[in-house]
Amino acid sequence: MAVESPEEPAPKKSVKTYASKVFKESSVSIVSSIVATGNVRRKVFRILVFLLFTVGFLYQCIKFLCYMLQYPTVVNIEMSRPKEYMAPAYTFCNYNIIKRSGFCETFPDKCTDSDEKLCQEQPRYCEGNTTTKVPIKGAWNILGDAEYVLQFGHDVKDFLVSKAWENASGPFLRENLEEGTTAPCYSIGERIDSNLTARYIGKMGNWKFPNDELEFDPEEHEKFFPNSKPGMLFSVHNPFEAVNPFEQGTFMRPGYLYRITIQKVIEELLPYPYKTDCVNYTDVWLKANKTGPRSQEMCRHKCLRDISERCFNCTDTSLLYPKISKYCNKAEGYISVSDDCIVLLSDAFDSCGSNCKDDCVRSKFSYEVQETYLTQNMFDEDEDESRKIRIVIYYDDSETLKIRYRPQYQEVETFSYIGGFIGIWLGISLVQVADVFESLFLIGRYFFRKGSGACSRKAEKSTEGESI
Repeated sequence: MAVESPEEPAPKKSVKTYASKVFKESSVSIVSSIVATGNVRRKVFRILVFLLFTVGFLYQCIKFLCYMLQYPTVVNIEMSRPKEYMAPAYTFCNYNIIKRSGFCETFPDKCTDSDEKLCQEQPRYCEGNTTTKVPIKGAWNILGDAEYVLQFGHDVKDFLVSKAWENASGPFLRENLEEGTTAPCYSIGERIDSNLTARYIGKMGNWKFPNDELEFDPEEHEKFFPNSKPGMLFSVHNPFEAVNPFEQGTFMRPGYLYRITIQKVIEELLPYPYKTDCVNYTDVWLKANKTGPRSQEMCRHKCLRDISERCFNCTDTSLLYPKISKYCNKAEGYISVSDDCIVLLSDAFDSCGSNCKDDCVRSKFSYEVQETYLTQNMFDEDEDESRKIRIVIYYDDSETLKIRYRPQYQEVETFSYIGGFIGIWLGISLVQVADVFESLFLIGRYFFRKGSGACSRKAEKSTEGESI
């Protein structure tokens, strides 16, 4: 930087001469060397080199800024050990969709008496059943009626034998696409369309104990058809997201113990303008007075449910968000809809998908299932106890995997990179940049002063001429 400002030049000194004097005193070596060089060829060469390096500097700066304005991100993988962590939710369905006894009692014409041979081959099918009725072949068609499925489905009080930390929610319907049926299911710990917060569990130290224990009775004697397999479907999932156990569940058989070890994975994204372009659904939920979805998947299903309710006055059974009034009865077909609904339905998946962005904080639960027989010392001598399904759940609370997206460049780093480019290409520090601006200021000030002085002298001469 110039230590002293150049003395005020004589009025007759040209701007070019004054600028040369200022740049000679500049601390920017490349500028002062060009000005001080007397040899014309060397001066031209140094000017060309300076211009070439300036172009290189500008090119690299523009490329860097263009890349930075794309808001690139990097992914960090961390292993954390929180003192408490969010517990998952459980959703379960009886694989036998409806109870035979209630169905045959309501529709006796669709059932027939069981014979002795059948009871010998299927003793559990006859024991404990007061009707001893067997549905006829065409009776399965009634399962297309959603209301009948809810009416004759298994009651959670008989299905879930053990007492959980909270009451199960349900029943709600989940589709079995392969068999073309719907089944009543229940959940424990889910927070779909709820104003409740998720359950949190503190770390249990270095000792490993079961966090949850559940026991189910699949009610084998209530099988709808004799040759159907008894069992249940069980799913572990995020409490803010509903699931379909027929798609994301584990089939569990009576007479077995299942040990489930769960590990939590957290993924943190960045909002706009970054490419992940996420939404904090928890903030949206709080601003909406603790109503609405709390994940991207539930946002999509709620959007589709609202369209279904608007056009059909019912909720399609394929949707996971809770129904408003009733489920659509596919056995009767859908009613005719207006032209507006036809347009709305044709664009439903695209519009709901685009309107629901990724969640800024996504929690996933991965788990391993170990299947073993129920041994004799696990139950009483009662045979019914040996046909239960027991589930023991352990949380791997030693470590939580966190996948975090963060900006590749912070705002403060921009100056560091550009300063590095200036130093590499032009050999100029930020202090010397200030010196350049000071030199330009002095030259500009001199130019305007010289111009205003010339105008004043012209005015004085014209005044003298008029007076003469």
